[in-house]
Amino acid sequence: MFDSNALFGLGIILLSAACSSSSTPAGTGGAGGGSGTAGDSGASGSAAAGTAGVSGGATGGNGGSGGGGAAGSAGSSGAGGAGGAAVGTCTPPADIFSPITTLSQTGCVDPSDPRKPILRAVSYELNSPLWSDSADKSRAFVLPPGGKIHVRDCTANAADCPMGTEDDGRWDFPVGTVMIKIFMFDGKLVETRLFMHTDATDWVGYSYEWDEQQTDAKIVSSDRVMLDFKTGTRSVSWAYPSQADCLTCHNQAAGFTLGPETAQMNRMVGGMNQLDQFAAAGLFETPPAKPYKAALVTPYPGQLGSPPAGATKAELARSYLHANCGFCHRPGGAFALFDLRYDTALKDTNICNVDINKAAPSGATASKRMIPGDSAHSAMWQRMNIANPEAGRMPQIGSYAVDDKGVGVVGDWIDSLTACP
Repeated sequence: MFDSNALFGLGIILLSAACSSSSTPAGTGGAGGGSGTAGDSGASGSAAAGTAGVSGGATGGNGGSGGGGAAGSAGSSGAGGAGGAAVGTCTPPADIFSPITTLSQTGCVDPSDPRKPILRAVSYELNSPLWSDSADKSRAFVLPPGGKIHVRDCTANAADCPMGTEDDGRWDFPVGTVMIKIFMFDGKLVETRLFMHTDATDWVGYSYEWDEQQTDAKIVSSDRVMLDFKTGTRSVSWAYPSQADCLTCHNQAAGFTLGPETAQMNRMVGGMNQLDQFAAAGLFETPPAKPYKAALVTPYPGQLGSPPAGATKAELARSYLHANCGFCHRPGGAFALFDLRYDTALKDTNICNVDINKAAPSGATASKRMIPGDSAHSAMWQRMNIANPEAGRMPQIGSYAVDDKGVGVVGDWIDSLTACP
């Protein structure tokens, strides 16, 4: 995985100067939606179809925008209007079934280099990453104008944590937020994923497939799409998730966004604690209380660093299970019969010497979820280690390659246990 700071910079700039778009009636003649003054970074709004104009009708001025004809030519710095789609706002579409189809037009990426998020996007790093078939990843988010992050505080507000204090420190993003995740192999981009908070209860995800020239990306079908991606040195199997896949993992019980939480974000980035950076930038309704919640350890060496010296086998494995399994295996999750959140005591997880509920898949023989001292006969280890993703391997979606290092971390922990608590 590559360094998000090196790629994007910190990007901690709020949306006080956010772009907005407007619409005009059909253009005629050479107007193209009305004359505008081209700005150094202006972006045009949507408009009804119009006849090609001379100036393109782009209103400029550092992120300001105005109406333009659908077929208007580009102004000196602004872009011509696009009929039916708001361009340049990085906000959820009014119609979730009609998203902007080209990444460079979403307003979520740098118009001069769509490989990078826009400057006002906030880049961030995690302590314990989600396994994504060994892809390198970079992450950022864009808040709506005036939007703030709510950090759950189970002590100060019990209503924040209806499913237990294990959710203390989880982050809730305001409506209008756009989460940006970029995936790459061997330095070559394969996907940029936008996850958008559409209203008080719903999110929607869109995947964009990068072209061979690495100049732009086009939206992928809302159904799952599989392909062989060529990096220039090898071929990699890759899956663009369906929208249903997105919401299976990014579910309401887990808070929709899976990575951002205090224990995940409590890390040094660019010589300063990341939480301190965000607090100084005014991103929170109320900043997390100090001392900050203890950081999750990084389970094994990778893009985001290595485990801290002295990390225990339990800390490594429970951190991995929290990040990769705890959003489904938790109260209210897609499979809530056991709880793999990090703060859940082992005796309360409902895994130790507990009978399995699903029939063992082909090649798996375990009858107990986890057997202390015996990873090879524990269902959770066996399911992580099944090669065929369609044959009962965990996770059941979103991954098509076994995480050998993750399997090793979890196996070492199980083998270190001598009894159930």
